[in-house]
Amino acid sequence: DADDMDRLQLTLALLLVVCSLDLKAEILKGYPCIRRLNQLYCPTPGNSYPKERIDMFIDENKALIRRMFGEYSSPDDDSAHRDHYETYDGKTIHTRTERSRSTFSGASSNKVDACESAVEIVTPYWASNSAGKIRAIVNTQHLQQAIQQEVCHSVQTKKCNNDCSCEQKYKWHRLLAYDPDDDCKGIFMDWFLLPSCCVCRCANPIKK
Repeated sequence: DADDMDRLQLTLALLLVVCSLDLKAEILKGYPCIRRLNQLYCPTPGNSYPKERIDMFIDENKALIRRMFGEYSSPDDDSAHRDHYETYDGKTIHTRTERSRSTFSGASSNKVDACESAVEIVTPYWASNSAGKIRAIVNTQHLQQAIQQEVCHSVQTKKCNNDCSCEQKYKWHRLLAYDPDDDCKGIFMDWFLLPSCCVCRCANPIKK
């Protein structure tokens, strides 16, 4: 059933994290998420995601949503977002799970990154806000929010080793959110810290 599938996906994700990064990860009770590097990783929305309540709020406040965030897709518009997501600020982002470094503007074709990482465009369902509270990120058929993130694959590589290691960097994103414990708040804006890039950092020789 759905619960078994969520547990299986979380187990696989946890094994990948532990095996590749050799870090401890915590499975959060009540959420389809694990916490690693002080951040949430939620591969699915899970059964606790308040999709119906979010859809109801959007349906009951169409004028407000349209006035604040522009047009959004209707359930009957099945072709408008077939190959792309449209964020709350109207920017269109094509969906690709992984992108080559050479596609970035300014990237040199004769150079490679010292750290191995995956660049993804994702639509998050859960995240911890700036106060450390877990909130549902609005991502439904009506309103979708996509972010680009880069996640480290390993702590060290052949080009980043010894006194150096690959370090995950994060960036603050302002996203539409929903508090499943307080329906009266409706949909609101909140700040979330999500993976942004992977860099190779070395020990400071001056401090040795």
